[in-house]
Amino acid sequence: MVRSTAGIAVALLAFGAHGAGAEEAYDVKAAFTQTDRNKDGAIEIDEYHARLVDTFFLGDSDKDGFLSEEEFVRVVVVKEDFAAIDKNGDGKLTRQEYIGARLSHFMDIDTDESGSLSLAEVEAAVKGGNP
Repeated sequence: MVRSTAGIAVALLAFGAHGAGAEEAYDVKAAFTQTDRNKDGAIEIDEYHARLVDTFFLGDSDKDGFLSEEEFVRVVVVKEDFAAIDKNGDGKLTRQEYIGARLSHFMDIDTDESGSLSLAEVEAAVKGGNP
């Protein structure tokens, strides 16, 4: 799914493993490990949500509580339609708009319907396929 590929890349890899910008190379395994906060080898929905919150605040470079389109473009690894996510059309994304748009991707990526994301599912989504 195209949508799921974008979602997982944005959520898990937006800042690579160490907060780098999207234009820099990133390591899928390192980003996965960083997101897997309880170190059980899977990413649960709460860990996924926490990563979204982290990427939002790291991306908000002017610290105004919103992502401008410029900040958004720097955050995402895979380009997505800013206007479609900006539900109220004010030219900036709230944390709720940003996270809400991506949280639904979790189920798309969870191809085995286990309720968590494996490294294989993440890698397949980034490559645009299924594990």
